[in-house]
Amino acid sequence: MPSWTRLADPATDAALLPAWFVERMLGSDQGSFGLLLTTGDVLRVAGLRAAHLSSDGTILLDLTLDHAGVPAMADTAWQSKHYLGAPVPGAVQATVNLAQVVCAVEFQRSQTVGRPQEEEAMSATVVELRQAAEDATERQSVA
Repeated sequence: MPSWTRLADPATDAALLPAWFVERMLGSDQGSFGLLLTTGDVLRVAGLRAAHLSSDGTILLDLTLDHAGVPAMADTAWQSKHYLGAPVPGAVQATVNLAQVVCAVEFQRSQTVGRPQEEEAMSATVVELRQAAEDATERQSVA
């Protein structure tokens, strides 16, 4: 039976997942993201809580689910997809095998209006995450 390591640190998770995915989703329960699954369905996600790495290489993602249905302003190419969300009200936690994810997308405008303090905090967090990822890369190249 494989052993599991829980990763909830953006710098560590960035090595496993695309940087934007970690920066935007980790610890967020207020986003609007989608994971296109190998079945063709889209899993609506509000945030990523942690990643779990197995000794056999399996990666599981702990997620907070969003509601089902086509996101507002979705491109016509995405409107025909089947959107999965929380199965019942209040049941918003899920774990997904990363091997079943084809791509990750964000379903919101990239420009936030009217919240300058939040924008500044997010920019600072992004800089910190990038620096942590660079530091981790440097440590790996030295080892």
